[in-house]
Amino acid sequence: MQFWWLFLLFFLPFIGGIIGLLIQKEHVRELKIFLAFSGAFLISITILNLIPEVYERMGHEAGYFVLGGFFLQIVIDFFSKGIEHGHLHFHEMKKGFPLSIFLALSMHAMLEGLGLGGEVFSKESQNNLVYAIGLHEMPAAFALAVVLHSVNKKSKRFSNYFWIGVYALMVPIGCLLGNYFMAYEEIIGALMAVVIGVFLHISTTILFENNESHTYGKFKLLAIGAGLLIALLAMNFHI
Repeated sequence: MQFWWLFLLFFLPFIGGIIGLLIQKEHVRELKIFLAFSGAFLISITILNLIPEVYERMGHEAGYFVLGGFFLQIVIDFFSKGIEHGHLHFHEMKKGFPLSIFLALSMHAMLEGLGLGGEVFSKESQNNLVYAIGLHEMPAAFALAVVLHSVNKKSKRFSNYFWIGVYALMVPIGCLLGNYFMAYEEIIGALMAVVIGVFLHISTTILFENNESHTYGKFKLLAIGAGLLIALLAMNFHI
């Protein structure tokens, strides 16, 4: 595991969260466009890089764990309210600290970190995965910050910066846990397949959900195309 992985995977969500605390919630439309870009990049490297490698390692048994990860993310979505892929329904939020949302998002982030810490994948795949996770976690932290800003009392808003910092640590913590499980080859292979299932759910939900307004659909399409193009360049030219 390289130090720059841990730094980048802390820095990107932390910056995304700080931006979310500083701007107003009406800017969440731009969040969905950025999510479209990250979703296209993530699903591209998942299909082209990660799935072939985990099946080569585990054989057909990998499919059971991929499927398990996919449905595990559905359960996580129930508690997170889907804010990691742009669903911000403020009228459903209660005042006070959103504990279930924070814990569900933290579990999701730690699972993503496991995919790196286990070092199951090739070096090229791991480098692509660092950027894919960072690009996804940046808007996820932004969304969490917007929720915190919306539901927390004014007297507690300074604490929001603390919770964004804690959340930004979750992917690096997942990396460290994955590094620990490296000694258990069967366990780490199964965990990687679960993480792939999580990636598939997140990326497809981002890409195929309906827009609330079709006025910016062309921008979402351009963002998806850019994510796909960069993933293909990274795959074929190691950019």
